[in-house]
Amino acid sequence: MALSLFFATACSKGDNGPGDPSDLRNVGEPALAGGGSDPTTVTIQIGKSYQGGIVAYIDETGQHGLIATPEDLSPGIQWYNGKYIETGATGTMVGTGKSNTAKIVQAQGQGNYAAKLCTDLVLNGYNDWVLPSLNELDILYRNRSYIGMFYNSFYWSSSENDKSSTWGQDFSNGKQAYVYSSPDFGSKSYTYRVRAIRYF
Repeated sequence: MALSLFFATACSKGDNGPGDPSDLRNVGEPALAGGGSDPTTVTIQIGKSYQGGIVAYIDETGQHGLIATPEDLSPGIQWYNGKYIETGATGTMVGTGKSNTAKIVQAQGQGNYAAKLCTDLVLNGYNDWVLPSLNELDILYRNRSYIGMFYNSFYWSSSENDKSSTWGQDFSNGKQAYVYSSPDFGSKSYTYRVRAIRYF
């Protein structure tokens, strides 16, 4: 069985959420929110601990964004739950990881796979973790030096390409790809790393 990666510099399939990486004005540099003289205001900064994990992204309002788990949930777990089915989790944009993850779990049910690993997680009092969409995963890659504990390995996203293949990202070089295998198109059965996110 030969493993193949189809690399892409951008992905537009299923773009149905807010924003895209080109709009992320603070990706790649620390950004602050809050602060000031009000002692009740919380300062939020990329790379700092906040609401159960590490701040990975702050949107233009300065009040919302993404939080990543401090380390990977798994060094290698399959995307599928034993059967090749279309889950409908095709969103790639920022904000679609939540709906993608819900669709994957609804379609695949109980088991040991990437999206379920995220939804089952309870960390530092938070239980609303999800598998990031492709563009959310790209944010983690671009801010990996602030977030920390990433490996030069391939990471799953929640963005499905088709019945047999799913998008992910190579953290050794930043290339986004959907994975497929020849001759039986068994990509979802391969095991890759997982990092969960939640929204604030």
